[in-house]
Amino acid sequence: MSFELKLTNGDLTIGTNGDLETVTNTDKLIQDILKMLLTPVGTNVFFPWYGSLLTSAMVGSPMEDEFIVTAATMQITNALQTLQALQRDQMSSQRVTASELLAAIKEVNVERNSIDPTYYSIAVRVLTKDLKTAVATFDISL
Repeated sequence: MSFELKLTNGDLTIGTNGDLETVTNTDKLIQDILKMLLTPVGTNVFFPWYGSLLTSAMVGSPMEDEFIVTAATMQITNALQTLQALQRDQMSSQRVTASELLAAIKEVNVERNSIDPTYYSIAVRVLTKDLKTAVATFDISL
């Protein structure tokens, strides 16, 4: 089983015993999805291809709502496919549980707020390799 340090609102999480907490299984997959989607491509100097173009597809866009939602959905899907490729590479050198692996993208839902057009709610529903559904949700304001 692989693990990663647990993040809460972008910060490392310290447990009640004073140690850094780790995240595994489906919780790790959800954290991996959020990190991939919320990291702008090019901001990681060691892995400039890591992340998504989600914000660049939406920031300052004067386009119609339907176009922005479609572009954001495509960027999310592309980023999740990159995550799947990274997971395949990870499996060659590390034991990874089925609940940590993204098997399929079930649904991507991008909703623009009707009152504040710079605010979006995003929900990603995926199927894990152990055939369970994992849901990652987040809000983004541009």
